[in-house]
Amino acid sequence: MSRVTTTTNTILLPKVVDTVLGSNVFATRMLTRAARWSGEKIRKSIKTSKNTLGSSFDGFDTFSTQAVDTRQNLNFDAKFYEIPVVLPLTEISKNKSDETALIDLMGVEMASSAEDMADDIGTLFYGTGTGNGGKDFLGLEAIVDRLSTSVFSYA
Repeated sequence: MSRVTTTTNTILLPKVVDTVLGSNVFATRMLTRAARWSGEKIRKSIKTSKNTLGSSFDGFDTFSTQAVDTRQNLNFDAKFYEIPVVLPLTEISKNKSDETALIDLMGVEMASSAEDMADDIGTLFYGTGTGNGGKDFLGLEAIVDRLSTSVFSYA
């Protein structure tokens, strides 16, 4: 075997294939639909019930003048997430100085950590928001009320 390894060049294909993370569809949808916010809290108005006062009529029937409250405000504290990307300067220097290097070490590590971060955030989006001392994002488990017919719980 050493005859082959000492006389044959090994070529690394210029692409890294992720075989660890799958696809976190929920996180992708949430992050791509992110909107700008300002202020202390994120506030979103949502429709929580249907106006059921409509009815068929004939001629001069009397119509309902009753008001129906169909919306509630959801309030979210702003939450943040970080992930470190740490590379020794010696490794970066060696990768940059190698004329035959096919993969940019810093670029691959940044992209890999971005994928890891998106997966972590996706996991948090399914949780309660109580992890890490309450610093985690408020997730579906906290928002969806499983004990009643109501879809959301309100603060």
